[in-house]
Amino acid sequence: MREHDHRFGDAPLVLLIFYTIFIGLVTLTPRQLDTSPESFIGRLLAFLASHRLTQWLSYERVEMLANVGMFVPFGLLLALHLGRKRWWWGWVIGSAFSGVIEGVQGTVFTQTRFATLSDFVTNTIGAGLGAVLALLVMAAFPPREDAGSADRVVR
Repeated sequence: MREHDHRFGDAPLVLLIFYTIFIGLVTLTPRQLDTSPESFIGRLLAFLASHRLTQWLSYERVEMLANVGMFVPFGLLLALHLGRKRWWWGWVIGSAFSGVIEGVQGTVFTQTRFATLSDFVTNTIGAGLGAVLALLVMAAFPPREDAGSADRVVR
């Protein structure tokens, strides 16, 4: 039995390792992103608030969308690595990873970080969306038939 789906080679695994490190650097360091009015995020939020079409994008909504968006690649890459039969593990492991992050933020970095249920939920939704997207990609690009394996079956 194969350990993982080889249709995309080792690229999903390699990217997943680097992306997991990125998520760790963003979420598991004592320092948060600067959200003061002078920061990039503060200026972006002010810009969005000044336009009628985007004024609904408050800090809370942008944060929720960012949490979802940050975990979509995690669920996608993990599901691509594991393959079609185990795609749902991208969602499960993404949820568990989010739980670990929130646990560390709530116990180790209590002075600078905040563990919230909403972050856990939005991260889990993102991982689930990524895993479902991977399933769609795998359905759209089925594995190639290996000529050598057909010969082995016939003989």
